[in-house]
Amino acid sequence: MRGLILIIDDDFQIPGVLRARLNTIGFYVVWVHVVTILGNQWVKKSSFDGIILNIDMRHHDGMAVLQSLYKQHVAIPIIVVSHAPARERLEEGMRKGARDYIVSPFDTDLLREKCLRHFQMPDAIPHGPA
Repeated sequence: MRGLILIIDDDFQIPGVLRARLNTIGFYVVWVHVVTILGNQWVKKSSFDGIILNIDMRHHDGMAVLQSLYKQHVAIPIIVVSHAPARERLEEGMRKGARDYIVSPFDTDLLREKCLRHFQMPDAIPHGPA
């Protein structure tokens, strides 16, 4: 198993695309509406290996959600997602703690490479001589 990824958004469209693409790579994907996590500590205590956060949500400020997750001391790696014209917001997200960003529309190979880099669970370490 490569890992469990949480997608945070206020719409189902982007999470649907991401889920389809990430499932083919081998990740398990869970989508939650952003309202579910606002002011809630359950993400901090979860077993997610990564979070993908849309910072271009229509009804919520994704950057404020990112800051809220870090104020809760969530140690899960976060990749932020935005539309191409908002690249400066993605870079701001990285300055505020996100590990990486992905520009929509998604390049499947780049999405795969970034998720494997940041979210892949470590392989088992062999014991004894090889």
